[in-house]
Amino acid sequence: MVQSLDRAFDVLEALAEAEDDISLSQLTERVGLPLGTVHRLLGSLVARGYAAQDRDTRLYGPGPRLLQVAARAASNRRFQLDRIARPVLQRLTELTEETSNLVLLQNDEGIYSEQVSSPRMVRMFTEVGQRAPLYCTGSGKAILSTFSPDQLDTYLEHTQLQGFTHRTITSAERLREELEAARAQGFALDDEERELGVCCVAAPIFDRFGRCVAAISISGPAARLSLERARALGPLVRQAADECSARLGYCPPVQVETTEE
Repeated sequence: MVQSLDRAFDVLEALAEAEDDISLSQLTERVGLPLGTVHRLLGSLVARGYAAQDRDTRLYGPGPRLLQVAARAASNRRFQLDRIARPVLQRLTELTEETSNLVLLQNDEGIYSEQVSSPRMVRMFTEVGQRAPLYCTGSGKAILSTFSPDQLDTYLEHTQLQGFTHRTITSAERLREELEAARAQGFALDDEERELGVCCVAAPIFDRFGRCVAAISISGPAARLSLERARALGPLVRQAADECSARLGYCPPVQVETTEE
């Protein structure tokens, strides 16, 4: 019974991953199962609406029932970001002993949605519900690093890069360079740009459609969370954000390696 379920899921996943309808022989080759087994499994999946067969071409593809189940599942509370992020933030604070935050993207601003405070006596605190600019915060820059060139142009056209401290980036060109670096390394840094004495490192969270919807960050006093330490903790923060993305159903694009001849 368990083996049959595993094989049915293999067939279903192969159908979902295909860019278009495929033949029985192609499907058999992809899942590595006997043709008769695949044909039998397809019959059950088609009967339940999870797979479909074109009457003219006889090719197979995913069925409408698959979309219906996915749409219903997406509304389940298990997929609410705050519920997903809370234990991730708790583990991040335990590992770093710094305050961790969940910051949502809302109308070209970041809004603090969840927070787990540092256990240290000297710690950072930002009230949940508070809004902050994107261009001068770690979470905001992590979110901006996912913008397309056109999206970023539009954002910069409508945003005044106000200097909050002498470290705030107020040059659009320099901000673009900063975002390119954040994109390459997978996390963004805030080196006392919003508030003197406060450093931050953050990484973006993506939903199942590949849209950046939020960021996870850790923040702390610059005396303890120096730029060097923040950079060293970047991969850990990125891992936490990736965990949230995966639980939201995000599937990273496949990186195609190219070789020079």
